[in-house]
Amino acid sequence: MRLIDSLLVERLGKPLGFADTDVVTLDPAVGTGTYLLGVIEHALNRVESEQGPGAVPGQATSLAQNLYGFELMVGPYAVSELRVSRALSDRGAQLPSQGTQVYLTDTLESPFAKPPQLPFILQPIAKQHARALEVKSSVPVIVCLGNPPYDRHEAATDTNKARTGGWVRHGDGEDDRAILQDFLDPAKMAGHGGHLKNLYNLYVYFWRWAMWKVFEQGDGGPGIVSFITASSYLHGNAFCGMREQMRHLCGEIWILDLGGEGHGSKKDDNVFAIQTPVAIAVAFRDSEAKTDVPARVHYARIEGTRQEKLAALDTITGFATVGWQECPVDWLAPFRPVVQGGYFDHPLLTDLMPWQQSGVKAGRTWVIAPEKDALNKRWLRLLQAKKENRKSLFKDSPTGRKVHESATQLPPSRNKLNPISGLESQAPAPEIVPYAYRSFDRQFLFRDARMLDRPGPPLWESYSHQQVFLTSSFTQPLGNGPALTSSTSIPDLHYYSGRGAKDNLPLYRDSQTSHANVLPGLLEVLGAAFRRAVTPEDFLAYVYGTLAQSAFTARFAQELGSRDIRVPITRDSALFERVRSAGAYLLWLHTYGERFVPQGMPRGQVPGGEAKCTVPVPGDTDGYPETFSYNDETGTLHVGAGEFAPVPPEIFAFEVSGLKVVQSWLKYRMKKGAGRKSSPLDDIRPERWTSLFTTELLELLWVLEATLATYPLQAQLLEEVIAGDCFHADELPEVPDEMRKPPKSVKKGLFG
Repeated sequence: MRLIDSLLVERLGKPLGFADTDVVTLDPAVGTGTYLLGVIEHALNRVESEQGPGAVPGQATSLAQNLYGFELMVGPYAVSELRVSRALSDRGAQLPSQGTQVYLTDTLESPFAKPPQLPFILQPIAKQHARALEVKSSVPVIVCLGNPPYDRHEAATDTNKARTGGWVRHGDGEDDRAILQDFLDPAKMAGHGGHLKNLYNLYVYFWRWAMWKVFEQGDGGPGIVSFITASSYLHGNAFCGMREQMRHLCGEIWILDLGGEGHGSKKDDNVFAIQTPVAIAVAFRDSEAKTDVPARVHYARIEGTRQEKLAALDTITGFATVGWQECPVDWLAPFRPVVQGGYFDHPLLTDLMPWQQSGVKAGRTWVIAPEKDALNKRWLRLLQAKKENRKSLFKDSPTGRKVHESATQLPPSRNKLNPISGLESQAPAPEIVPYAYRSFDRQFLFRDARMLDRPGPPLWESYSHQQVFLTSSFTQPLGNGPALTSSTSIPDLHYYSGRGAKDNLPLYRDSQTSHANVLPGLLEVLGAAFRRAVTPEDFLAYVYGTLAQSAFTARFAQELGSRDIRVPITRDSALFERVRSAGAYLLWLHTYGERFVPQGMPRGQVPGGEAKCTVPVPGDTDGYPETFSYNDETGTLHVGAGEFAPVPPEIFAFEVSGLKVVQSWLKYRMKKGAGRKSSPLDDIRPERWTSLFTTELLELLWVLEATLATYPLQAQLLEEVIAGDCFHADELPEVPDEMRKPPKSVKKGLFG
C-alpha cells in the first residue's frame, strides 16, 4: 500500500493517493477483502491526517465509488462484501442501496460477453453480473492489486475453457486472438515452447488480465499493477514472453523477492503457509512510458525467517528505503540482477550440451518398484480385478494416461498397444526395465507407454548401451553436493534431487551414437587447442570431473543462484586430461561400473570399500525392516535388525541438493515404502529383505566412499582450472536452434 501510494502521489500527481477522486482501484481476486480493507484504512488515515476527521465521511463516500472487487467463490465473496461495507460505513461513508462494488463474478470471462438470461428469481444475480461486465469492459482502472490464486489446472478442452484461463487464454472465438498469446509467442520464438505448460496457471492469467485492463484498455493510460504471486516468472524460461510484455507495457518495475522455497535445496521461510516462493511486484506506467523502450526493472531480496521478513517489510515506507539492484535491460532477461564476476565468462552447460529433455513422468507410483517381483504382482492384481474396477487401480491422470486409452509403444517399437481396460486377465506383463529413480538409486519400471503420463519418447529413442544421461537442476538453485549426477538407465523426472524439469542432458541424440549432444564445432575447437582429437566421451568426462563435486557448488554458491550452470574449460591440454581422467573415474563409479570401465575391469562392478554387512538383515517376512537408524559415534548403520559398518557420517549425510542419498534409498526399501501412493497397487511391495538389497546397499556405500575420496583432488583441479586460462563463452560457436530440439523422428510424433 505504501509503495503504490507513493507512486500515486509523487509520480502520477494524485495528492490524496488512493483517496484521490481520479484513482479507481480494483482487486480482481478479492478473496475475503484484505487488500480493499487495506486501501480503505490507508487512504482514510491519510485524509484524516492531512484534512482532519471532518473530511473523512465525505472522502469515504467518494472512495466507496472508486473501489471494485471481483470474486468467483460465493463464501469469500459474501465475507468480503460484508467486511468492506462495514469498514466504509464505520468511517462515515454513505453507501448506495446495492452496497459496495464487490461483485460475484469470474474475472477471466470475456469482458464483452452478454449477461445471461436468468429467471426472475435470479435477477439480482443477473444485475450484479451485468455491472461486473460493465466494469470489465469500460471502467478505467488506475490501480489493480491483490493476491491472485495459484493453480496449475487440468488440461484444457473444448468443455472446460472457463476453468482453464477463460477469455485470457482462449479468446472469444476462432477470430479473436487471446491476449495470453502475448506471453506465449515470444517464448516460442526464443525456443522455449517445450516449457509453456508452466504458463498455464491462474496467477499468470490474472497477471495478463491486469496488464490489459490497466495499460491497454482504452487509451492505455498511466497506472499501477501490484500483485504478490508465485515468483517463477522472475527467471523461468517459459515466462520470458511474460517478462517481455511487461517490459513493453511498463516504464518501471520493482520486484521484492520474498523467497519461501519449501521444496528446493535451499529451503527458507515463506510469508504464507505454502511452499511455493513468492514475490511482490509493482509494475508502473506513466504518460511518458514508451513501448519500444524496455522498462527498467529493480530487484531486492528480503531474507530471513518469516518474522524477519515481515518485520523488514514493515520498515519499507517508500522506494528510497529499499536497496534496489538493477536488472538486465534485455527484453527476455530474468527479473534478477546479473551477478558480476569471471564465472559468467564461462559457457553455459546447456549451450555446450544443447538438447535438454525432461525425464519420465509416470503420473502413478505403482509402475515403479525397487524389485521386479513386486511389479509383476501388481500387474497380476490389476488384470484379475473386474474390468469396471481397473480404473481406480490404474489411477487415471487428469492430464495424462487413462486406463481406456491405447498408445503407441515406446521407441524403438512402434506397435499399437490395446487399452489396459480391455485386456484379458491372462495378458502377459509388459517388459520391466532398470530405471534411474533418484540419484544413485536404481529401481525398475514397466516399459509401457500406456502406463506413463509423459514417457519421454526422445529419451527412449536415444537409449543405447553407450548412452549416459547427465542430470542437474536448471530451474532451482543448486544446493550442497555435486552439481551433476549421472545414470545409464532412463531417468525419472525427479531423478536429480527429488525435483525436476528439463534437467537431463543425454550424451547422444540417437541410439546409434552417431550424433553427440555436444555443441557443433566445440570438439574441433578443443582438438585444435590441444593438438589431439577430443571425443564426446572425453568432453563428457571433463564436464563431470569439473561439476560433479561439492567444491563446485560451494565455490559458486552465489553465482548459481542465477540458475546458470557454467563450465570453466581450461586451455591447458595436460590439465584438461587430468580433469577428464578424474571425471571418467567418477562416471565409472556413478554408473555402477556400466560406463567408462577401466581397462582390465569387468563391466557392471564397482570397487569394494570399507563398509561391510556386519550383522545380516533377516530375510524372512517377519524380519523385514520397518525402520533404519544411524549411530555416528560408532559409524554403524542399523537396517532393522541388520548392521552395516563402518559408515562414516559424511556418507550417511551425503546429499544432492537436499536429497539425502543413503537415507532416501533406504526409505524406499523399508517395509511400508516411502513417498505418496497413487493406487491400492502401491501396497503390493517386496515381502522380505533380499540378498540383492544388501548387495545394492553395499555398492551404494562403496560408490559414495570412493566418491568422497576423490573430492580433494577434484577441488584442487577445479582451482587450477579457474586460476588458469579458460575459454570464454563468446569464443565458442553459436548454438544452432535445431540442436535444442529432440531427434526428428520423435519430434514428428511417431512415438508415445
